[in-house]
Amino acid sequence: MHISKSAGYAVHGLVYVATKGQDKPVQISEIAEFQDVSRTYLAKIFQQLSVASLIIGQRGIAGGYYLARDPSEITMLDIVEAVDGPVIKRHCCLGLIDCKLKPNCAVLDAFMDANEQFAASLRKVTLAEVIEKHKRLKAPYIYKSRR
Repeated sequence: MHISKSAGYAVHGLVYVATKGQDKPVQISEIAEFQDVSRTYLAKIFQQLSVASLIIGQRGIAGGYYLARDPSEITMLDIVEAVDGPVIKRHCCLGLIDCKLKPNCAVLDAFMDANEQFAASLRKVTLAEVIEKHKRLKAPYIYKSRR
């Protein structure tokens, strides 16, 4: 149960795209500047989001990114798994590949249960809900004026 920094940038980036990209695609350089992160690093994250069909990239001078579907149809689980891979993993917490206890391991079962609850929590929250909460909190990338 770990969300990487990359997944965090992905969530914030999609909120930015959803709020700023309603009229035209948002350029990766704009998002990177606002998040104060390397353009190259963010481009790799956005490539993963594109592969997961969460965003669509448009090439050219007026190019950039826009959401592939409505924010109410994108869950936090969709975003995290696009960047970090599957949340639910059945593997030994000790890192043992051929653990003899694996078929009947109570510790592994406890971690699996926790992972499933974690995934269920992420599945319940949509990008639209996050955007709405940011609006109520007056998040800077929703209210910050463009330069």
